[in-house]
Amino acid sequence: MIYRIALAIFSTAATFISGPVKADTLRWVCKYDVMASPAGVQRESFRLEFALDSLTKKAVLIGNAGMSDVAVLNGDQAITFAETLGTGVIQTTSISHRDGKSVHSRHSILGGSFVPSQYYGVCK
Repeated sequence: MIYRIALAIFSTAATFISGPVKADTLRWVCKYDVMASPAGVQRESFRLEFALDSLTKKAVLIGNAGMSDVAVLNGDQAITFAETLGTGVIQTTSISHRDGKSVHSRHSILGGSFVPSQYYGVCK
């Protein structure tokens, strides 16, 4: 009985001491201007945006096809966002923590054939 009372007092005190939890939304706006594919390297401009909720650790990709959930892999040198498509392939975007340089890789399948491409740019 005394254990339950002590636990209740401690829990209540901890709530007031710790204060409210505050979440931030981290955002990256990425601009790409070089694309490599089996056809070669060419200039092609497009942008992607990522938003990450710092409390839930959930992220979304905001692109020209709308918004979709992405997995987040954060390391000591870069953060990577991975989008799984209905076809079973993955599209990834890695962003350097040091300078914001980014690589966006698409492993698309159209009509049963791979249509790979990789884009180079920078995120802020």
